[in-house]
Amino acid sequence: MAQYLHLNIYKKSFDFLVKLTQITSNFQRDFRFTIGEKLNSTTIGFIVLIYKANSAKESERVEYILRLLDELQKITVLTRLATELKNIPRERYMELALMLEDIEKQLNGWKNHTVKTVEESMEKTLI
Repeated sequence: MAQYLHLNIYKKSFDFLVKLTQITSNFQRDFRFTIGEKLNSTTIGFIVLIYKANSAKESERVEYILRLLDELQKITVLTRLATELKNIPRERYMELALMLEDIEKQLNGWKNHTVKTVEESMEKTLI
């Protein structure tokens, strides 16, 4: 098991958080402490969940990854909302959207790998 700091998904998510924090600091006052704060705290929670998923037993990891996919959907919706409310410039939104897409691909790959590993482990137990 790789240390979570060395996971590519952790690094990409942390890079996303850095960009997001820079952007949300420039939100309109009305949205900085509502949407901006929710976006940042959800992303931080997402990163903590990556650590928990990486530390979990293989059999429990899929559950964490499914939670990560749910949290990523929240982040995506909030990012889009902030863009529609003119708090994130379109160019910056495109950067963030590409980062989120990359993170989602990695999450789905992690999920598929974990499911396959758990299934193989169960097959060995049955034999």
